[in-house]
Amino acid sequence: MRFIIDGQGYEIKRDSILNAAKYVPPKPFDGRNRYYVELHGLRYPIKQLLHLVTGLPYTGFFNAQYAHHILRKLGFTVRSLEAMNGPEPIRHHATSNVNIEDTKKFAITLEQDEDGFIVASVPALPGCHSQGRNEEEAIANIREAIRGYIASMLRHGEPIPSITEVREVEVAV
Repeated sequence: MRFIIDGQGYEIKRDSILNAAKYVPPKPFDGRNRYYVELHGLRYPIKQLLHLVTGLPYTGFFNAQYAHHILRKLGFTVRSLEAMNGPEPIRHHATSNVNIEDTKKFAITLEQDEDGFIVASVPALPGCHSQGRNEEEAIANIREAIRGYIASMLRHGEPIPSITEVREVEVAV
C-alpha cells in the first residue's frame, strides 16, 4: 500500500515489515512506547516497525497514531501494553527468542575525530556511519544505523552482505 509520510510517498507492504523484523530485535520498552505488534514471538514498538521499512527517524516524521493507522491497514493487530492482564514479561533483549540464523555480525571500525567524538563505520555497508560521545554510544548508534541500512536493502530487494572475516595486517611505517 502507498502511504504519505511527511509529504513523501512510501510503498509499504506487510511482507516488508515481516522481513525487516526478522533481522532486528525489538527496541526496549522504556515508558514512551505504549503500543506494539507481536512478530516472530517478539513485541515490537509500532514506530520501530515503520522506521525499519522507511529508514525515517522515530521523531518528527510520523507519530504513534499514524504508525498505528498504517499497521492496522496492513492487517497487523496493534496492542496496548496497558491492556495486558498481569505482569507478563515483555521480551525485548537481542537474545530473547531471536534465532541465531536471524542475526548477522558486521565488522566495524572506531576512530576518534578531531572533536573527540568516536566515529563508527561498517566497511561491508558502504556509507553506513554513525558517531557517539564515547565508544559505547557510538556502538549503540552504529547498531541502529545498520538496522536502518538493512531495512532499506530489504525494501529495495537487495541482498544483505554475508559475514566477512576481519584480519589485522602489520605494516612498517
